[in-house]
Amino acid sequence: MRVSMTTKVLVLGGILVLTLGCSNDLETPTAYHRNHLAVPTDVEASLNGDGVRVTWQIESIQNVAGFVVSFTDATGSVRTRSLQDSAARSLADNSVNTESGSIIQIQVRAFDEDDFLGPLSTVVSLSVD
Repeated sequence: MRVSMTTKVLVLGGILVLTLGCSNDLETPTAYHRNHLAVPTDVEASLNGDGVRVTWQIESIQNVAGFVVSFTDATGSVRTRSLQDSAARSLADNSVNTESGSIIQIQVRAFDEDDFLGPLSTVVSLSVD
C-alpha cells in the first residue's frame, strides 16, 4: 500500500496543529472571582426567643449585593436565608430548630449582583440547652 506525499503532509500538518494548540501551562488561570468578595468575619450566634440571631462583620462591601446565612442541623439538613442588603450585619430567624439538645452550625457568605457566592465564613456552632 502506497501513501501519497500529499496524504503524509496533511497528516503531519494536522498533528503539528494539534500539538501547537495544546497548552502546557503549569498554572491554572487566575479565577476572576479571587478576592472578588470579602469573607464575613466575627460571626456570632445566639438564641433569640424561639429563634436564632446571627451577627457578622465584613472588611469591604465592594461588589457585595447581599448575604446568605446557612444553618446546618445535626442531620445535615441545610436552611439558607438571603438578605438583599450589603449593609446588613445581622439576621434573626425563627424557622431554625431550637429544641433542647439541638446543635446548629452557622456560616455567612456574601454574594454579588450576579448571585456569585463568595467564600464562606468560619463555622459557628450553637448548642441549645
